[in-house]
Amino acid sequence: MDAEVLSQLEWAAAAFGVVNMALLIFRSVWNYLFGMAMVALYLFVFWEKRLYAESLLQVFFFAAQGWGWWLWVKVGSGESRVAVRWLDWRGRLVWLAVMSALGLNLGWAMARYTNASAPYIDGPIAV
Repeated sequence: MDAEVLSQLEWAAAAFGVVNMALLIFRSVWNYLFGMAMVALYLFVFWEKRLYAESLLQVFFFAAQGWGWWLWVKVGSGESRVAVRWLDWRGRLVWLAVMSALGLNLGWAMARYTNASAPYIDGPIAV
Protein backbone atom coordinates (compact mmCIF):
# COMPACT_ATOMS: atom_id res chain seq x y z
CA MET A 1 0.00 0.00 0.00
CA ASP A 2 1.27 3.45 -0.86
CA ALA A 3 2.62 5.46 2.09
CA GLU A 4 0.36 8.41 1.26
CA VAL A 5 -2.73 6.21 1.21
CA LEU A 6 -1.66 4.62 4.49
CA SER A 7 -1.20 8.06 6.02
CA GLN A 8 -4.67 9.09 4.85
CA LEU A 9 -6.13 5.91 6.36
CA GLU A 10 -4.43 6.71 9.67
CA TRP A 11 -5.80 10.26 9.67
CA ALA A 12 -9.28 9.01 8.80
CA ALA A 13 -9.14 6.38 11.55
CA ALA A 14 -7.98 8.98 14.06
CA ALA A 15 -10.80 11.33 13.01
CA PHE A 16 -13.36 8.54 13.42
CA GLY A 17 -11.87 7.90 16.87
CA VAL A 18 -12.29 11.53 17.91
CA VAL A 19 -15.91 11.54 16.75
CA ASN A 20 -16.40 8.22 18.54
CA MET A 21 -15.16 9.71 21.82
CA ALA A 22 -17.25 12.86 21.41
CA LEU A 23 -20.38 10.80 20.80
CA LEU A 24 -19.57 8.69 23.86
CA ILE A 25 -19.34 11.83 25.97
CA PHE A 26 -22.78 12.87 24.74
CA ARG A 27 -24.07 9.30 25.27
CA SER A 28 -25.09 8.83 21.65
CA VAL A 29 -25.62 5.32 20.33
CA TRP A 30 -23.98 6.44 17.07
CA ASN A 31 -20.57 6.27 18.76
CA TYR A 32 -20.48 2.58 17.84
CA LEU A 33 -20.73 3.24 14.10
CA PHE A 34 -17.73 5.57 14.24
CA GLY A 35 -15.86 3.19 16.54
CA MET A 36 -16.41 0.32 14.11
CA ALA A 37 -15.20 2.44 11.20
CA MET A 38 -12.13 3.46 13.23
CA VAL A 39 -11.05 -0.06 14.14
CA ALA A 40 -11.78 -1.35 10.62
CA LEU A 41 -9.36 1.22 9.20
CA TYR A 42 -6.75 0.56 11.89
CA LEU A 43 -6.87 -3.14 11.01
CA PHE A 44 -5.50 -2.30 7.55
CA VAL A 45 -3.00 0.23 8.90
CA PHE A 46 -1.52 -2.25 11.38
CA TRP A 47 -1.56 -5.12 8.89
CA GLU A 48 0.35 -3.05 6.34
CA LYS A 49 2.98 -2.24 8.98
CA ARG A 50 3.21 -5.99 9.78
CA LEU A 51 1.84 -5.53 13.29
CA TYR A 52 -0.30 -8.64 12.98
CA ALA A 53 -1.32 -8.99 16.62
CA GLU A 54 -2.50 -5.37 16.67
CA SER A 55 -4.47 -5.88 13.47
CA LEU A 56 -6.14 -9.00 14.88
CA LEU A 57 -6.90 -7.05 18.05
CA GLN A 58 -8.91 -4.68 15.86
CA VAL A 59 -11.14 -7.63 14.92
CA PHE A 60 -11.86 -8.10 18.63
CA PHE A 61 -12.52 -4.36 19.03
CA PHE A 62 -14.88 -4.45 16.03
CA ALA A 63 -16.83 -7.31 17.61
CA ALA A 64 -16.84 -5.50 20.98
CA GLN A 65 -18.22 -2.37 19.31
CA GLY A 66 -20.95 -4.45 17.67
CA TRP A 67 -21.79 -6.15 20.95
CA GLY A 68 -21.90 -2.80 22.75
CA TRP A 69 -24.20 -1.37 20.09
CA TRP A 70 -26.49 -4.37 20.36
CA LEU A 71 -26.60 -4.11 24.17
CA TRP A 72 -27.26 -0.37 24.03
CA VAL A 73 -30.20 -0.85 21.67
CA LYS A 74 -31.50 -3.84 23.64
CA VAL A 75 -31.33 -2.14 27.05
CA GLY A 76 -32.29 1.29 25.75
CA SER A 77 -30.97 4.58 26.95
CA GLY A 78 -31.92 3.90 30.56
CA GLU A 79 -29.63 4.63 33.44
CA SER A 80 -28.54 1.02 34.01
CA ARG A 81 -25.07 0.81 35.52
CA VAL A 82 -22.38 -1.84 35.59
CA ALA A 83 -20.67 -2.42 38.93
CA VAL A 84 -16.91 -1.81 38.77
CA ARG A 85 -14.50 -3.04 41.41
CA TRP A 86 -10.77 -3.42 41.90
CA LEU A 87 -9.03 -6.79 41.70
CA ASP A 88 -7.58 -8.00 44.96
CA TRP A 89 -3.79 -8.55 45.15
CA ARG A 90 -4.03 -12.25 44.39
CA GLY A 91 -6.16 -11.56 41.33
CA ARG A 92 -3.69 -8.92 40.15
CA LEU A 93 -0.75 -11.32 40.47
CA VAL A 94 -2.59 -14.09 38.60
CA TRP A 95 -3.63 -11.61 35.91
CA LEU A 96 -0.05 -10.33 35.57
CA ALA A 97 1.40 -13.86 35.31
CA VAL A 98 -1.15 -15.05 32.75
CA MET A 99 -0.91 -11.92 30.58
CA SER A 100 2.91 -11.99 30.70
CA ALA A 101 2.98 -15.62 29.60
CA LEU A 102 0.45 -15.01 26.85
CA GLY A 103 2.30 -11.93 25.62
CA LEU A 104 5.67 -13.66 25.48
CA ASN A 105 4.22 -16.73 23.79
CA LEU A 106 2.38 -14.66 21.21
CA GLY A 107 5.58 -12.71 20.53
CA TRP A 108 7.53 -15.96 20.14
CA ALA A 109 4.90 -17.45 17.80
CA MET A 110 4.83 -14.33 15.64
CA ALA A 111 8.65 -14.23 15.50
CA ARG A 112 8.78 -17.89 14.54
CA TYR A 113 5.88 -18.17 12.08
CA THR A 114 5.39 -14.71 10.55
CA ASN A 115 7.39 -11.82 9.15
CA ALA A 116 6.07 -9.47 11.87
CA SER A 117 8.10 -6.28 12.17
CA ALA A 118 8.17 -6.16 15.99
CA PRO A 119 6.77 -9.43 17.38
CA TYR A 120 8.03 -9.10 20.96
CA ILE A 121 6.56 -5.61 21.25
CA ASP A 122 3.38 -6.21 19.25
CA GLY A 123 2.41 -9.46 20.98
CA PRO A 124 2.38 -8.25 24.59
CA ILE A 125 0.65 -5.00 23.64
CA ALA A 126 -2.11 -6.95 21.89
CA VAL A 127 -2.50 -9.28 24.87
